[in-house]
Amino acid sequence: MKKSLLLLLTFTFLFAASTFWETVIEIEKEFYTSRESRVFALSTETEGNATAAGQSVGETVAPEHPPGKEADDLSSVADEKIRKFNILLSVLKERPYEVNNPNNPFYNPASSEQLRTKLKTRISVNKQYNYDLAVVRDEIALLELDARKHIYGFFIHLADRWTEMSNEELLEFFKKSSQWLRSINVGKYTRLYREAKENDDKISKKIVENYENLRMHYHFFSEFLEYVMSNPSMFRYRSLTSLFKLNEIIDRINSVELFAKINTDLRHINTDMGRLLIFLLIMVVAWGSSYLFYYKLYAFLKRLIEAQKHETDELLLANLNNIRRPLFILVITFGFRLGLEVLFHPAPLPEKLAIFFFAIVVATVAYILILIVDSLFFDYMVKKGELKNKQLRQELINLILSIIKVTVVIIAISILLVRLGVNITGLVASLGIGGLAVALAAQNTLSNFFGLLKIIFDNSFSQGDWIETKDTEGTVVEIGFISTMIRTFDNALITVPNATLANTPLKNWSKRTVGRRIKMHVGVTYGSKREDVMKAIEEIERMLMNHPGIATPKKIDRQLLTSRSRREKKLVSMEDKYGVKTTLLVYLDKFSDSSINILIYCFSKSVIWQEWLDVKQDVLLKIWEILESYNLDFAFPSESLYFDPENIKESFKPFAKTPKIPE
Repeated sequence: MKKSLLLLLTFTFLFAASTFWETVIEIEKEFYTSRESRVFALSTETEGNATAAGQSVGETVAPEHPPGKEADDLSSVADEKIRKFNILLSVLKERPYEVNNPNNPFYNPASSEQLRTKLKTRISVNKQYNYDLAVVRDEIALLELDARKHIYGFFIHLADRWTEMSNEELLEFFKKSSQWLRSINVGKYTRLYREAKENDDKISKKIVENYENLRMHYHFFSEFLEYVMSNPSMFRYRSLTSLFKLNEIIDRINSVELFAKINTDLRHINTDMGRLLIFLLIMVVAWGSSYLFYYKLYAFLKRLIEAQKHETDELLLANLNNIRRPLFILVITFGFRLGLEVLFHPAPLPEKLAIFFFAIVVATVAYILILIVDSLFFDYMVKKGELKNKQLRQELINLILSIIKVTVVIIAISILLVRLGVNITGLVASLGIGGLAVALAAQNTLSNFFGLLKIIFDNSFSQGDWIETKDTEGTVVEIGFISTMIRTFDNALITVPNATLANTPLKNWSKRTVGRRIKMHVGVTYGSKREDVMKAIEEIERMLMNHPGIATPKKIDRQLLTSRSRREKKLVSMEDKYGVKTTLLVYLDKFSDSSINILIYCFSKSVIWQEWLDVKQDVLLKIWEILESYNLDFAFPSESLYFDPENIKESFKPFAKTPKIPE
């Protein structure tokens, strides 16, 4: 199972995107909450006259901007409003399920009806007791609730029907909403609102709050209606059928006399010959195109690749073979979607079918991106040595690739969830709340992941290194997210948690550039002459200094270490950091029980085991030859028995007496 990727940065906004109704609330708060400071800057007579004449405030009162506001500032505010209105329209057209959501923060039908009943009851009771301020408070609240209800119904109707309505029907719908807006009589509450602002009691504060909310909804909806009425072309339905002008072809087919007669019978199943023939044609074209993609185009590209006879031919063919199946699925999916849209014409494709095809496309594109990352990036750039940074560690590449592929899966799932109407913002917030519980439940997993980061950034070991711990020794096969696989020298595979390796002392035998130790004691017999032993020691030292496989200071590239030191700019020993050992020692070391020991301590230039064994063997043979040339014998553990003749004679006297001869 492949993991995942997605480098389409344009989709990253989905994680923080607001829903439709949250966007409405944001627009109202950003542009319409301070309306009273501008609206009431007009003369009080304007609203009063409008009210007296039976007109709404919206007909006569036009908002003014504060004096001194620069023209370019006014223009930027207008441009920002238009941008936000366009965002609303885009969400309404592309994600209508967000609009038709009763559980929204703007207007909830169930709870709002309960509130409406409560307000009407309170108004009736307060009128009986002549609580005029309380009556005004609840009347404004009821009017504000009606405004939200109408705006809610307006957007739901528009989201459900805009693909079916003509420009004339849309304009008629907008005009009806505009007439309702003009019927709102807010002016009669203006004086009470101003008086309430001067008071500090709870009822007055509530009157101010309800009135300002009503004015906010009023002016937002007024300007939005004005915008859409002046731009009805924004609601032109651009389906695939209309995009490819298939609707015109359908009408021409249905205009044929023979097909027109057949359509009289087909109307009972809500279809016609034009749509059926176009559907069949699209299916044939889709299957034909997929066949060309899957077989013919693949065979053609295969011949071109094989003709080049390049070392990457096999890799390219494998990649091409992996990608052609998802491309086949994409072509078939597009064909079916277009064909079904033709069958449902002029109505739009049902939402469930649209989501189904959308899910197939998202999954297929994500899979193709994963294949591209896995095959082209990893195999070609890494295995073929095309990376500019030759020292880039394999486990770091694996980590980056895994993160990229997991990111693709997460983003693909997020895109699908948004298409299904899931509020990603709420989901992310809930994940943040449950993050503590997840962290507590996955302590070991998290510690192993951070152990991986410690291993990588400390550069403790890499894939292919020979490491040794208290319990494990072997070659590192792979450093994963949770654990590291180690192949022991008896060919067993061990899995060790990353946290264990990150927090335990370990030996890394592969972190050696020059120098693998050769240490031994050569023993010669005690009967050797002192002069011969010293000459042999000098000869062995000369042999090691001149041996091509033994590391000495003269044979090391100091320029390489100096350049590394300048590049890294750290006050550390480059010999110790990169593992460069050139020590060479040959000394008379010890008078042991059975031999005179000569210490030989040096390092081979190569750190590879087999090459080290070759060098060590050659050194041993040359030492043997040198000892023979100076008549020195190898000593070995032995015991000597010394006999004292006098002691033996006395010891055997009792047994040496002359025997008595019998008479």
